[in-house]
Amino acid sequence: MYLLEEIKKIIQTRSKQIIIFVDMDGVVADYRFGEGDNIKNNKPGLYLNKRPIYTTINNLKKINDEINCEMCILSSCLYEEQAKEKDLWLNIYMPFIKPQNRLFILSKNFESRKKLKIDKIKEKLDSNKCELAILIDDTHDILFLALSELKEKVVPFHVITLID
Repeated sequence: MYLLEEIKKIIQTRSKQIIIFVDMDGVVADYRFGEGDNIKNNKPGLYLNKRPIYTTINNLKKINDEINCEMCILSSCLYEEQAKEKDLWLNIYMPFIKPQNRLFILSKNFESRKKLKIDKIKEKLDSNKCELAILIDDTHDILFLALSELKEKVVPFHVITLID
């Protein structure tokens, strides 16, 4: 798998201690165009009933099994209830992600959610004394912001690298 090999190269050349951050919506759980009103209106069951993207989930499981690192979900929500549903969804489809590594950003402002995600990566890197973060996301703005803010402390990957 391409991403697994890339991560192995990164570990060999740059850092033995890495943390992998994975976005949820559009990466491991289906994001359907046009569901914004259901998200804004906090429709019950919206997140719990998301279709799992098994290709990316299975590849992340393989990475988790083969690489000695911490893997985190880093996802944003508008409401606490959405974070709870996402956590329950992860129990079902990605139980290999430890509950303490499920990081949910709560904010109603999209621009602030992007910045809060980057801040959460910084915080986790500092608290774990890790040198490098790998960020897997489907939003180019977040990937570019991570690179701009974290510089050599992050290697961003678009979700497409999980698909072989």
